[in-house]
Amino acid sequence: MTAKYPNKEGVAYANLLSCNPYAQVGGVELGNQFWKVRINHPIRKNEELVRPLDHCKTINDAHAKGVVIAWPSICVC
Repeated sequence: MTAKYPNKEGVAYANLLSCNPYAQVGGVELGNQFWKVRINHPIRKNEELVRPLDHCKTINDAHAKGVVIAWPSICVC
């Protein structure tokens, strides 16, 4: 995964779980511009989530808690 577009720096390695626009993360549908991922290995631990959850605000929070997050599809490579 990469940081905020157009920056191409990697922020984490993750598993792609869904690119279905109707799949939900935190009770919100992904839509066409987000994919559902789970962080395997954070690189930039303090990178803020594009769609923060109540209990997760950064890449490291999501990794430590093992939660699924929504990440912009344009930033997944």
